[in-house]
Amino acid sequence: MHVPSRALVVLRVPHGTPPPDEAAIRTALAADRARLAMPPGDGVEYRQAGPYAVTVGGQRLDEYVVWEI
Repeated sequence: MHVPSRALVVLRVPHGTPPPDEAAIRTALAADRARLAMPPGDGVEYRQAGPYAVTVGGQRLDEYVVWEI
């Protein structure tokens, strides 16, 4: 069974700030599609999970996971 590839990204913002907006999410998904050598996915639907609190290099961040459906 062949399952098509889909873009998946993790976006981090400073803890307590608003989540990434749709433009930032679509830009990140487009970049992942390019890395995967996939055609552009204009208008593709996605799901978002988070925020998940993480600490990276001593900085508190909120992490969001976004994937195409």
